[in-house]
Amino acid sequence: MGSVMAALSATPRYEIYRALGLLVIGCCFMAFYDLPGILFAKNSIEFPWIGFRHVWFASFCAYSLSHVLGAPTISGTAIRVRLYAQWGVPAAGIARVVALTGATFPLGTAALIGGILLFNPLEMPLFGHSFSLLALRSIGVLLWAVIAMYIALANGKKPLRLFGREFHRPGLALSIGQVLLSCADTSTACAILFVILPAEPGLSFSHLLAIYLAGFAGGMFSGLPGGIGVLDTVLLLGLSAYMPPASAIGAILLYRVLYYLIPAALGSLLFAAHEVWATTKGTTT
Repeated sequence: MGSVMAALSATPRYEIYRALGLLVIGCCFMAFYDLPGILFAKNSIEFPWIGFRHVWFASFCAYSLSHVLGAPTISGTAIRVRLYAQWGVPAAGIARVVALTGATFPLGTAALIGGILLFNPLEMPLFGHSFSLLALRSIGVLLWAVIAMYIALANGKKPLRLFGREFHRPGLALSIGQVLLSCADTSTACAILFVILPAEPGLSFSHLLAIYLAGFAGGMFSGLPGGIGVLDTVLLLGLSAYMPPASAIGAILLYRVLYYLIPAALGSLLFAAHEVWATTKGTTT
């Protein structure tokens, strides 16, 4: 434990400042996650425009809190339902916001993993040296094909008919925006970890991104709060080839504080303040 704390305290202060700057950018991406869903809902359902300030507030609270509460699909949906229902968004509109928002992160993750498998397959931890290059690149092509299919199906004005039901399409711009937003968000999150890690020969950002994506995807599917245990283990295994375990653990702990605890604390305070204000307003009217 002493070596971990020593490695943690050895992190240069200017690197922490850089990480905090990237965290501000990451929080901005968190606040934009619901925007495509709201625009999609507004294009297909009539309801009063709630303003970007409300959208950013709901998006940031749901995103930051679902990270630490676990089961992000359930926890994030509960927060969005609570807030958007207060602001007069009908149930069908909330459903569209939840559906589009829920698809955004997997799309970006698939795009980034697909790119690594296509162009740098050997960098993918756990699998990069276990399968043939052809197999890895084939998976990358498949992931990009799925994204291309989603964008193609999302394009068009007529509703998409599947299994006897009609589904409104978000459109080309929104579907591409989803992919780009998620890619930028995940890359920024990885960059926060990259700047606080000690500089080691051979550890490039693309190497770390491959390790990070493997751990983050596993943590997301585990449903555990913040992917705790899963993300940390994959990161530790992947970084063990570049640095001592104590240095990696120290950076991972600092990353947890920066990217998970700080936004979650801010989101909790904002959400609690809103609930107090909404409750007080309700009792005085």
